[in-house]
Amino acid sequence: MAERGMPGDHVTQRLLFMRHPETVSNTQFFFSGRTDVPLTPHGEEQRDRAIEALVAFAPDRLFHSPLSRAACVAQGAAARLGVPCEPLEDLIEIDFGPLEGMDFAHARERGLAFPWPIDERGVSHPPEGAESFESLRERARRVLGLLRPLEGRTACVTHGGYLRMLVAAAYDVPLRRFWNLHVLNVSSLYFTCDGDAFALGGLNLTPEEVIEHATRPCEYDTRDIWGTRGRELT
Repeated sequence: MAERGMPGDHVTQRLLFMRHPETVSNTQFFFSGRTDVPLTPHGEEQRDRAIEALVAFAPDRLFHSPLSRAACVAQGAAARLGVPCEPLEDLIEIDFGPLEGMDFAHARERGLAFPWPIDERGVSHPPEGAESFESLRERARRVLGLLRPLEGRTACVTHGGYLRMLVAAAYDVPLRRFWNLHVLNVSSLYFTCDGDAFALGGLNLTPEEVIEHATRPCEYDTRDIWGTRGRELT
């Protein structure tokens, strides 16, 4: 374990977690956690910009949700970079169970509240057949555990709900508050890791911002957490 200091003092890995492009469920407002929905025409444009961002970030490896809306971005970048690209079941979106395919208004009319109700003990109560927040948190923790010992650069393409829980799992955010985070389509979270802790260095980064941060030294990034000065990881 690295000695505690300022985030970025000791960097063994740089990680980018990206949300998938816009889908028909995003524009038509229905639940599609495990449903493999297509991209919109605008989402296809976002996909191309997202691939360019991942190429600029130049990861040593890519992981992605098995669903096509995430896989198309990771696989497109991996083909350009010639690096390993692997689906991870634990990166898939939350399972909405009986809400899958249902529009938001209809779900409210049926009394199917989302986010799931949280009781006084902090325990989530999903409808029968849906995934609990505790299960989603455990999946996020497994992914963090898998990534923690890696070195170099890693990119993962996943989903909005999953990314909210990833932050919660990394920083012990209570379940009743973890959903209070905006995560835009093809936006990225950026972290550094010292082999133990994850330090958040960017939130809701657009593909253009990722390209800028990953390729050009920034006068404000005094400790070079993005590694753009050609410094070896230490």
